[in-house]
Amino acid sequence: MFFMLLVGIPLYICATASTPHAASLIAKGISQGTNFVFLLAGPATDAATITMVARFLGKRSAVLYVGVISLCALGSGILLDWIYLKLGVSVSATLGTAIELLPEDLKVSFAILLLPLML
Repeated sequence: MFFMLLVGIPLYICATASTPHAASLIAKGISQGTNFVFLLAGPATDAATITMVARFLGKRSAVLYVGVISLCALGSGILLDWIYLKLGVSVSATLGTAIELLPEDLKVSFAILLLPLML
């Protein structure tokens, strides 16, 4: 988790772009908590944000900002891993099975509903 925190902090990545990265990391076998640390710390603490916080609020505020986000991300990651451990859920075992959660009629209905919106 600490390594993903170090990777995610300076990385310039938005929340939308970090989601596919996180999905690929889960497919490779990384823990959910470690992945959650990356998802929280990456978009919130890129180099541009840290620079702006330091410039407008001071260096002390920037250090405090990064420190609080780091602690919250690590704490949340540890808690998430603990929850998955207690529930006995394996994300890698259920990966790719979300398509089977909805009935076919419901998926077709949503597709028909979205057609006019796309036009």
